Amino acid sequence: MHQNTSQSSSDSLSEHLVDTDSLSIFSGSFKDVHAKYDDHLTSNDNTVNQSSFTNSRAQSKGSTLGAFLNILCLAIGVGSLQLAYTVKQSGWFGIIFIVFAAGIAFINAMITVKCMYLKPGGGRISNYHEIGFEAFGKVGYYMISSFNVVNIIGSIGIYTILASNNTADLFSQVNIHISPRILMVVSTLIMCIPALLAKTLAETFIVSLIGTATSVVVTIIVIVMACLYPIRDGGIKVGDNVTHTGAISHFGVIPGGFAMALSSVSFAYLGTTIVPHIEGGMRRPEKFRIIFGSALTVIAAIYVVMAATGYWAYGDQTLSPITQNFPKLWPTTVANISMTIHVLFSGPLYLVQMALEIEDGLAISQKSHQAERIWRLSIRAGSALMILAISEAIPFFDDVISLVGALTNPVLIYLAPIACYVKLRGWRNCSKMLLLGLGSLLAFGMAVSGFGLVQTIIDIVESFKSGK
Repeated sequence: MHQNTSQSSSDSLSEHLVDTDSLSIFSGSFKDVHAKYDDHLTSNDNTVNQSSFTNSRAQSKGSTLGAFLNILCLAIGVGSLQLAYTVKQSGWFGIIFIVFAAGIAFINAMITVKCMYLKPGGGRISNYHEIGFEAFGKVGYYMISSFNVVNIIGSIGIYTILASNNTADLFSQVNIHISPRILMVVSTLIMCIPALLAKTLAETFIVSLIGTATSVVVTIIVIVMACLYPIRDGGIKVGDNVTHTGAISHFGVIPGGFAMALSSVSFAYLGTTIVPHIEGGMRRPEKFRIIFGSALTVIAAIYVVMAATGYWAYGDQTLSPITQNFPKLWPTTVANISMTIHVLFSGPLYLVQMALEIEDGLAISQKSHQAERIWRLSIRAGSALMILAISEAIPFFDDVISLVGALTNPVLIYLAPIACYVKLRGWRNCSKMLLLGLGSLLAFGMAVSGFGLVQTIIDIVESFKSGK
């Protein structure tokens, strides 16, 4: 019943976002919005805004393919290896949650884009924290900025730790033992190089291509290994050898696991904070809706296949990540190497996003060319070193960041875009059905986030008790 209500609300919301006003991004009028903004620049007396947008458009060199790969690279990550475990929690019915979450992610992204073209007085809002400023002034600006920066720091920090730990494990398999702390420094330097070379996300095509390619490799290996080496007759057969595991069971529906499964998959897709940078970095931003929708469709299809094959193979014995279920063969090693490479090439995209937020706040684009370059290199190198220091200094860093993510994600992904949209458009200009749909979406986001927060706190308490 809850599922039907949520789906109905999502459909209603989509219908009302597909309106006929001049700011609609679900129709051909989206192209007109960009044309109207170009006309607005020729008559706007605010030279700072005009210069800023002109500079932004000059940087918008990214192709639609580049934007598509950016979305895939940022969305498909280590979380994909946990999807089969999510289905284990909820039963086969959890597959529906994966598809449902993709629809929610699309709606949230489209709400964010609409906010970008609801600037009072006309114009385009260039980044996420400016949306907060236009809607709620300095309070909105600083709240969204701080939440976003903390969230990105956590993401990059976790990626750094994951890359160093994976690399240490891979080296140990050939009797080479290197301290994870040293590998953390090396991982940070590797992530920093593309961030120093690329000015915007539009210039990270090669990084996104490599990150996406490694995701494809991992996806194929996971699916093939699950199909070749499932648990059958109480064990996994590899050649003539059988590893006994015990019989497995499959369940269609596990209602008790719905809450955690929904909480997990709701954040398995790309967050809204990166949307302004991807859309603004496209040579043809009016194509963003199609590109984002297509990317989410591909991601959802990959997620469904990975989750279904994993749960089919290992049932109630499915582990997280699923590679722990696989026999120690070379494809498993290749998957771990590929995921490590993916992490190293996804990290720079988050680092560039954070740097762009800081650089916009400091208005370095208004400085001379040489000064702008010095500021940019200093900000990005300093950000990487700061994240490395925080990762090293804070005990139980991964648990702490999980808690920070549980607190910041619902604000950034659900609360901020919905509240800003209603404020910028004016609640009197929103129909009752639209407000109902937005309210339902917000309630859903807060509910699943609450379940995730509770589980995160439980995990942290257990980590402290065990001393891990």
